[in-house]
Amino acid sequence: MNLAERLGYSADDRVLILNADDVGSTHASNAATFECLERGSLTSGSILVPAAWSPEAAAYARGHPDADLGVHLTLTCEYDGYRWRPITERSRGPGLYDEEGYLWRTSAEAIEHISPEEADLELRAQIDTAVKAGIDVTHLDTHMGTVIQPKFMEVYFSLGLDYKIPIFAFRPNPDRLRKAGMSGYWDALEPQLARLDEAGFPVLDHIFATQLEVPPQERSAYFREFFENLRPGVTHFLVHPTHASDEVAAMTDSAPSRAMDYELFKDRSIAEQLEKLGIHTITYREIRDTYRAGSFVNGA
Repeated sequence: MNLAERLGYSADDRVLILNADDVGSTHASNAATFECLERGSLTSGSILVPAAWSPEAAAYARGHPDADLGVHLTLTCEYDGYRWRPITERSRGPGLYDEEGYLWRTSAEAIEHISPEEADLELRAQIDTAVKAGIDVTHLDTHMGTVIQPKFMEVYFSLGLDYKIPIFAFRPNPDRLRKAGMSGYWDALEPQLARLDEAGFPVLDHIFATQLEVPPQERSAYFREFFENLRPGVTHFLVHPTHASDEVAAMTDSAPSRAMDYELFKDRSIAEQLEKLGIHTITYREIRDTYRAGSFVNGA
């Protein structure tokens, strides 16, 4: 039984969560995301709590208590001219800090230097900081995929179970992983999925992480092709909407693609296309609240 069925949909129904990544990274990202949530086609967003503009995102959450906002858990900060630091003090988690006093630039460096215990301290601090700031956290996902790597996987899945908050995780095809040379990844993932199943925890059916490398002029067709071929079940679909700005342009080469994501999702045109295709859209809040109420349809 897939997650859509457990939420009361049919086995063939196609259900989408349309999520904005990197909320809190810049004012441009915040403004674009909030507009897309209120007037456009997006249904949720994920906040980088250690980033500079997360207080603005928290203020928005307090003013819009029904907004579907989660924590974009991060152990990395990949930019050269713009960095953020861990929330955990260095004395409690020295491995969290790079030689310049920030989070590590790459997932590989984070995996090399951060212990699971340090990751647990930092990730819980990010969630607790969000909650204390007035954010009704609806989901947990991952910046740069770091926390779903085998070294941190048990910590990450435990966060979902402990806080009773849905996480960015899905049930992949083991044979496909093995054919792709990722048997070790499946060996780490399988027992964690079993923990979720035992707890009756929601597990996504599919994840689609849009590639920022796709040029702006090709993004509309890229998304529309994906929607037309969407598989049954619940899919997490993520984009990076941002207003065009000198700040974002200086921060990342992906600024034009981020600006195009805003242009494509700032109105209801994508939502209308999904309706014509018979695709349902939902929020993580619906999944979280159904789980916490014990109202899932029985089945794994």
